[in-house]
Amino acid sequence: LGSDSGSRKSVVAVGEDQAGLSLLARHAPTEVAVSGFVSIMRGCNQRCSFCIVPSTRGEEQSRSIEEIADEVEGLVAAGLREVTLLGQIVTSYGVKELGSRGCMPFVRLIERVHEIEGLERIRFTSPHPKGLRVELMEAFRDLPKLCEHMHLPLQSGSTRILKQMRRTYSKELFLEKVERLRSLVPSIAITTDIIVGFPGETEEDFQDTIDVVKAADFDNAFVFRYSKRRDTPAAAMDGQLPEEVKQERNQILLALLEEQAMRHNQCLVGSIEEVLVEGPSKRNPDRLSGRTRSNKIVVYPGSPRHVGQLLPIRIERAMPFTLYGDPVILE
Repeated sequence: LGSDSGSRKSVVAVGEDQAGLSLLARHAPTEVAVSGFVSIMRGCNQRCSFCIVPSTRGEEQSRSIEEIADEVEGLVAAGLREVTLLGQIVTSYGVKELGSRGCMPFVRLIERVHEIEGLERIRFTSPHPKGLRVELMEAFRDLPKLCEHMHLPLQSGSTRILKQMRRTYSKELFLEKVERLRSLVPSIAITTDIIVGFPGETEEDFQDTIDVVKAADFDNAFVFRYSKRRDTPAAAMDGQLPEEVKQERNQILLALLEEQAMRHNQCLVGSIEEVLVEGPSKRNPDRLSGRTRSNKIVVYPGSPRHVGQLLPIRIERAMPFTLYGDPVILE
């Protein structure tokens, strides 16, 4: 994913209390953040074979809904307009503490945060495909503050490799989730994470990934070449691939994703998009940068007083990772 955004600040830190439980401590930003992240949980129970998080951060522990809401309310009072609810696997939020029967705990959290006056937008990252229930998909349709963007990690399009990764879903299940989500929210942008060159990945496995990327028609993606992480099961697997093979597959996949991203963005030329202005563009400080509801970066000529505002911007030009436009109304 390309980046040309302005001020997106982390607003939490992680520490340890005497019992070894996570403490998610608030920071007072030195300047008001327009968009920020709030941690809702710590740890992970998934135990993917390539990931070291479960052994370094322990099992999942979720903060209470009211504690999170209180923090968001404080940040909104300080000027925050958009919050991203952050967790290793947000779809597991509250399951241990609140149970999995009835309404999904994570949806209950989103509904509570949605009630906060002055907050304009809600995002979250990252869900797990297996835990992506219909009620969470419907929240995009039913809750106006929840932005139409889903970052849904794929990791591989090969069911065989997914099993080796311990991802607990198949390529078919992943595509079913994408299809259902788009049927409920046609305007949603879907991005993903993909690992190329996982141990034992054959040409056929890689082609499966290419096929899934084409079928899912992602708006964009983070692509990673597999690298060993100490003390992970994948590091000890047979079939470690040469770096040149990983690099070649990485370039093939990036080219495909850039083509898809360009096509998606080109479709927005001429449209008027609601943009939350975050600050000066990193690449051109004379212009401002912000994001659409679908998390597309938009660069436009404007005044510093626009920072923090939601502005209608007419998209005039598209590149794979950035849109360029002009304000419809300058105040």
